[in-house]
Amino acid sequence: MLAGTGSGCGKTTVTMLLLSALTQKGLTVAPCKAGPDYIDPGFHKAVCGYPCYNLDRWLMPEDALLLPLQNGRDITVIEGVMGYYDGLGGTDFACSSYDLARLTDTPVVLIVDASGGAVSVAATVKGFMSLVSDSKIAGVIVNRASGERHYQLVKQAVERYTAAKCLGYIAKQAEIELPSRHLGLVPAEETENLHKRLFEASQSALETLDMDGILALAKTARKIQAPAPPALPGLTNKRIGVALDKAFHFYYQENLDALSRAGAKLIFFSPLSDTRLPEGLDALYIGGGYPEMFKEELSANLSMRKSICEALSDGLKCYAECGGLMYLGKAIDGLPMVGFLPLECEMTTRLQRFGYVRVQDETGLCFPAHEFHHAKSTPLAGAHLCYRVSKASAPESAWECGYSKNRTLAAFAHSFFAFDPALTRRFFL
Repeated sequence: MLAGTGSGCGKTTVTMLLLSALTQKGLTVAPCKAGPDYIDPGFHKAVCGYPCYNLDRWLMPEDALLLPLQNGRDITVIEGVMGYYDGLGGTDFACSSYDLARLTDTPVVLIVDASGGAVSVAATVKGFMSLVSDSKIAGVIVNRASGERHYQLVKQAVERYTAAKCLGYIAKQAEIELPSRHLGLVPAEETENLHKRLFEASQSALETLDMDGILALAKTARKIQAPAPPALPGLTNKRIGVALDKAFHFYYQENLDALSRAGAKLIFFSPLSDTRLPEGLDALYIGGGYPEMFKEELSANLSMRKSICEALSDGLKCYAECGGLMYLGKAIDGLPMVGFLPLECEMTTRLQRFGYVRVQDETGLCFPAHEFHHAKSTPLAGAHLCYRVSKASAPESAWECGYSKNRTLAAFAHSFFAFDPALTRRFFL
């Protein structure tokens, strides 16, 4: 695991450079991401040519955390989330990177930002290692070093005052400048010359990182024995249309895998460029993404909007999350969308909801989820809201969401249903 001292220390940059360097060495790499992120996994997949799996203790049972680690690849690299010990509030470290490393017995490399410091960096490392008796931190990568001499000063101090081994550095000039927008980095699908930029940056990383030391540390991880995932009955030979393009690409890979394992055939299509839904669908799945960034193109694709609206009106089963909810409504910022659900969405300048939540469904199902959006929805006449959503860290804070109409269910909450047969039936059968 590559973990950070806090957000902004450079762990995503270091992770991508290491993934690229390992791939260039001819290794098959399995990337994973701690937490409910969608954007970083897109970069990981682009670098490694292999799907990135999320590992999130709030959303997933412990068995689900182990399954992606039993992958047959040469090495698995997990990018941590936020600061190493930061999780679901309090001091029990729930849902933190440390919690995940402890549960999976994964050795950890701590990424430290050394800009403006040298010997003092050792104090940071020592603090992280001594906070708990078994921190899992075994190595350090020094980020934003001004050069070899700066790195050596940090290395000598860290290895004198702590038991961690320094495993190289990333120079300030090696950082990859990636554009951002309101939910984080601009996705890999929209980043120009990504592979060229990563290849060039990782050339210097191959020279400044201790690749042999990193691989040696990875070999100390215990073997994973993951139980078989539960069967998801009723999906054999079902044709599920999955929206996938620049506007809709926020999916947990394990959810897609679970549908395929259950015998469903996933039919990918683009609401941006295709003219109508694929033929013969049994269900529809529209995930999150950035429909607000492509609202003009989505609105202009009238034939696709009409095809979806007619199919849902005729009773096609549909499950939509966040961006999918926005697309199925009447409008986004006044631009017409599918128009099936009686709601309108508008973009705001701040986050409307952010964090882990628990969902109580009107059918009696209760499940964990995550929300992260700037959009605000306004129910219109005839809207039926079927979710009661409460914050995980403050259950007294609750609100209504979840629009239900015919056989369509749509909500802002992102869910992990791969290990929950009842939830999968609710969404797709």
